[in-house]
Amino acid sequence: MAIFGYTRVSTSNQDYQTQIQKLENAGAERIFSEKYTGTKKEGRRELENLQDTVKKGDQVLVTKIDRLARSIVDLNSIVSSLNDKGVTVTFLDNSLTFEPNKKDSMHTLMMNMLGSFAQFERDLIVTRTQEGKQWHKANNKNYREGRPKRVLNDRYKHALELMKTHSMREVVKMTDISLSTLKRIKKQAREEEQP
Repeated sequence: MAIFGYTRVSTSNQDYQTQIQKLENAGAERIFSEKYTGTKKEGRRELENLQDTVKKGDQVLVTKIDRLARSIVDLNSIVSSLNDKGVTVTFLDNSLTFEPNKKDSMHTLMMNMLGSFAQFERDLIVTRTQEGKQWHKANNKNYREGRPKRVLNDRYKHALELMKTHSMREVVKMTDISLSTLKRIKKQAREEEQP
């Protein structure tokens, strides 16, 4: 039996070290970590790698339900598919464990309630963001929607130097800067060099 951990953060400036520490303290031998902003399970490579790696009798530890899924449908789908493979799923902060072939109606109720809260929280964030954009459009004539122009700070300049002698995937591992960000800063650096 192996004990795996899974961590996820939503934005590139968030850090999953706190989650990793909790998982290691709980006995996780290998941890799958990713930075992913979407609400869906599709496209989450580390989650897919975890699901492909686990075997019957293994255990998956996650700090909180909203780290695994932000929608009740995806939460049920992920936990069910892991249980169907004979894998136990434990949410440390929620003190909930879902074992294969063990139907506990109270645990199912708790998972659905906590999953619903996670989805509700996500929906609130989206609504507030949209309301904020509308307010700024109406009250700020200089408002521009979208990502502000990135400043090529020392960390990004170091990554650009590394890309001269290493592949982008190697630089991702060395700097913990996402592949999409590396592509953007490389493009931005080229544009800024042009007269």
